[in-house]
Amino acid sequence: MRWILLAAAVVLAVTLPVRAQTARVVAVADFDTISADSGRIPPAQLTALLAHLLAQQGAHLRVVAADAVRAALRARGYAPSDLVSPAVAAEVARAVGADWVVTGRWTQLRVVSFSVPDDPATPAVRDGDGLAVADVQVRVLEAASRQRVFEGRFQGVVGGADYGSLLLAASEALRGAAAAIARL
Repeated sequence: MRWILLAAAVVLAVTLPVRAQTARVVAVADFDTISADSGRIPPAQLTALLAHLLAQQGAHLRVVAADAVRAALRARGYAPSDLVSPAVAAEVARAVGADWVVTGRWTQLRVVSFSVPDDPATPAVRDGDGLAVADVQVRVLEAASRQRVFEGRFQGVVGGADYGSLLLAASEALRGAAAAIARL
């Protein structure tokens, strides 16, 4: 009886199609920013953070170096904002060997103060008197089909009104985006 079960297991193992788990290659482009405080954190720093967070999601994602994406954009005369076009995004993805291109826009990347200065000499933000808010829209385009496979919005809110708080809020938003992309 054991031999029959062993033989059946061997036959099943040989005849069932084997699906290789291949890594999905992901290119991350610099995101557009349309917020007042967005210049406080360089776009390249945020791109590197998202690429790092995606790489931590597991072996099923392989992230293309951001410099390669920037170089491919420059070589073709494109800016990151041109990646809203599926044709442009697919062209750049093929150039860097990516299956997917991650693009996005920071709709909020700012510090909000609760205090109102009495006069111009009074600082607008006091210790413990503010929030850092990061809100990002993220899109993932599949290069082969030129179809959007994901679109989502992520937010990070952290108490504090300084650069570190703003970076933490952005990290929180990007952590949510990386987790969502990894589930695709």
